[in-house]
Amino acid sequence: MALSGKDKQVIDLSLELSKKLKDQEFKQAWTLAGELSALLKNTDDLSLPYQVIECIKKDVSSYYSMNQEYNKVTNRAFAIGSSFERSASI
Repeated sequence: MALSGKDKQVIDLSLELSKKLKDQEFKQAWTLAGELSALLKNTDDLSLPYQVIECIKKDVSSYYSMNQEYNKVTNRAFAIGSSFERSASI
């Protein structure tokens, strides 16, 4: 199946997002997820199979949930690092 237009964009962004996440490039992944999410807002003009669209939507939702948890962990790590810094500043 030769893809074109918005269908190709959705698949290309999904593959690029996959690579960024697997390479732990989370800041770049955030941008790609936003672009992909915007494309998936209106799926009427997509000709991809319904199951593919739904799987990608589910993956985007899972990514956003994971990113929220990642941000919490990052903030907590910063707080602990700051505490170490204060403790060591004697």
